[in-house]
Parts: sequence; C-alpha cells; structure tokens
Amino acid sequence: MENRESYPGEDLLRGSTADYERHIIASALERTGGNQSKAARQLGTTRRILMYRIRKYGIDPRQFGGAARKTRSG
Repeated sequence: MENRESYPGEDLLRGSTADYERHIIASALERTGGNQSKAARQLGTTRRILMYRIRKYGIDPRQFGGAARKTRSG
C-alpha cells in the first residue's frame, strides 16, 4: 500500500464533503417522509447505496417519517 502525504486542507475538504452529503440525504428523506426508496430515486442512486450512506453518517430515517405517519393515523 502506498504511503501518501496529507496536504493542508485535505481533512477540511473531506469533512465539508461529508457534511454536504449528509445534508443532501437528510433533505431527500425529509421530502419523502423517510421513504428510502423514493429518496434514492430522487438522488439518482440505489436504495442499497443510500442505506450504506445513511449508516455511514448515522442518520435515523425514522425521524423524517414520524410526523407524516402520525397525521395519517390521527
């Protein structure tokens, strides 16, 4: 495995990219009421990849669907 140098700002870029991706995923889940299949379609990816990223970023999809479920049953 190649040992590569770390450059100033590299960690900042990685963190910013992760924050942006987390925000985009959360927005899609909010728009779809927590429906992962619909969110994946909106994002142009598969549900499997979306689920991987949801776990990676520690996002709880249930937090986006709770309010929608309560209004339908209430």
